[in-house]
Amino acid sequence: MTMAVEKIKEDFIEPQVVHDIARVIRENEEFLIMGHLRPDGDCLGSGLGLLHLLRGMGKRAEFFTVGPMPDYLEFLPGFDEVLTTPPSHIPKTIIYVDSGDPLRVSETFLPQGYLINIDHHLSNSQFGQLNWVDIEATAAGEQIYRLALVLEQPFTPTIATCLYTAMMTDSGGFRYANTDQVTFQAAAHLVAEGAKPAEIAQEVYETKKRQSVVLTGLVYSNLQFEFENRFVWAEITQETYNKVGGDEFEPDGLSSDMRGIAGVEIAVLFHETKEGWFRAGLRSKSAVNVSALATKLGGGGHYNASGCYVKKPYVETREWALGLIREYLRPLL
Repeated sequence: MTMAVEKIKEDFIEPQVVHDIARVIRENEEFLIMGHLRPDGDCLGSGLGLLHLLRGMGKRAEFFTVGPMPDYLEFLPGFDEVLTTPPSHIPKTIIYVDSGDPLRVSETFLPQGYLINIDHHLSNSQFGQLNWVDIEATAAGEQIYRLALVLEQPFTPTIATCLYTAMMTDSGGFRYANTDQVTFQAAAHLVAEGAKPAEIAQEVYETKKRQSVVLTGLVYSNLQFEFENRFVWAEITQETYNKVGGDEFEPDGLSSDMRGIAGVEIAVLFHETKEGWFRAGLRSKSAVNVSALATKLGGGGHYNASGCYVKKPYVETREWALGLIREYLRPLL
């Protein structure tokens, strides 16, 4: 291990739980990694980074997420190895990454075992036998990076690519408030180990499919502004999806881009799922805690980026949610 890496390790004074997780990893041979449904860049990047890390240690490991798998992340090494149906064999050690609660992964596949919970969401339910919840971390990918340092494992270009992608995407291209000195220190090290920033950024941000661009235009043409333009919301219904091919997806960063409109403090993007249920993504600037708001809606997440999923009819649930959001915002805006 180089002197540069030793210096990096000195800068990270990790809590005891990280060393406990490292001990469990060293003492066991089989692992199942669990990532939340509708995985994003941090979920897939951190999960795949951990998958390659464990396999590099000679461990047997699999990575499961319900999906759907986002095509803009197909470039990630190991993307095609991610399981979207439950494995037949369940190891006794299960590691959840970037997931505030097991139900965020699956409502039907809840494997029993020794649960390790690695996450950075404010609303995490502390469900594991070992819980490393660091709300100051830029991404779960940063936590896996730090775990690798404690494990004293080398960073291959494959691992570096996955973890860099996790950190880049969850920080909005290193633009969000969760970006700090640690973020850039870790990112710089991952670049030194083989991550290629320009290529990764191009894959994530500059390979938009036609359907994604058309869907974005449909959403933008129906923006609804309230509270003197400080609250903006929009929706993607099944009718909207049908206009662009019928696939249910959200263009990457759309709700965050809505938040970027001048004067907007909070942006909410509602979705009607193919089952007719309700889903929402909430984004805010510094003044509004959307994690608390998402909790009221039955979800959770970060202070400035959260979401919820409610298995109730879309239209009536959207109206209920709008009423609750307006009530929550009235004293704030």
